[in-house]
Amino acid sequence: MMRPKPGLSLHRLGWLGLLSIFFLASAAWGLDIPPLTGRVVDQAHLLSPSAISSLNTALAAHESKTSNQVAVLTLASLEGHPLEELSHQVATAWALGKKGTDNGVLFLIALQEKKVRIEVGYGLEGTLTDAKSSRIIRHEVVPRFRSGDFSGGIMSGTHAILATIEGTYVNTPSSIENSGHMGLWETFGLAIIVGTLAGLFLGSGRRVNGSVIGMVLSFLVAFPMAIWLGILAGVVTSLLVGLFNNVGGPSTRNPFIHGSNLGWPGQSGSIGGSRGFGGGFGGGGGSFGGGGASGSW
Repeated sequence: MMRPKPGLSLHRLGWLGLLSIFFLASAAWGLDIPPLTGRVVDQAHLLSPSAISSLNTALAAHESKTSNQVAVLTLASLEGHPLEELSHQVATAWALGKKGTDNGVLFLIALQEKKVRIEVGYGLEGTLTDAKSSRIIRHEVVPRFRSGDFSGGIMSGTHAILATIEGTYVNTPSSIENSGHMGLWETFGLAIIVGTLAGLFLGSGRRVNGSVIGMVLSFLVAFPMAIWLGILAGVVTSLLVGLFNNVGGPSTRNPFIHGSNLGWPGQSGSIGGSRGFGGGFGGGGGSFGGGGASGSW
């Protein structure tokens, strides 16, 4: 009687384990995306009606002038969800920006956790860079929030975002940069390096087993930053370890990834239908890849 190859069983077991982790994490971290009711969604009630009206006017004028879609969201709490994860899901579900140009921005404030993030669409990452977004948070938003002026911080941050995109924002570069903070793609690169090296050395010649080891380790390194980043890091690492060992190659391409669409939890048809709320304002189909910056006060 023929027995199955142990390597093949380990390989299947590894993919099954990663898939299980993905579904468990998705179920645990599923969240209700706030409906897109307008350019300003103030669920934390940090803005006065006049401030909301002023922001709506500025955001609408900017969109009319440039076609960029910028939205502001305040939340009373993240309810245990990672800031970057939630911000990316909301921006993607709202589909801010135009399809093809991906020129959307989400300015998110979480009151209870004292965190803020600027999420930038693919098309604006070269203009509203991570460094510029971080500088806006540090100079325009955080000082006002720390003094209790939430309305002023949101107004100032929003206008700085618009001015930066339009090329009119002027600030003094700070010598105190948050150099110790790692962004999404820095974490992704670190996860790939650590996982690949671990897979090659700890595999001890057992090629498929090494792929599994590297895949799981990469996932664990990148997972705290974002679920999708952990999954992507695990898959890429598995392919790299297999490639270095002359095993796998194109045939091991993960069937769960096609481009950058990872099937986010919460992005159902009902969410898509919410884009038309708010007097005709809705997302135009823009995409986001994790660009932007986060901060706290």
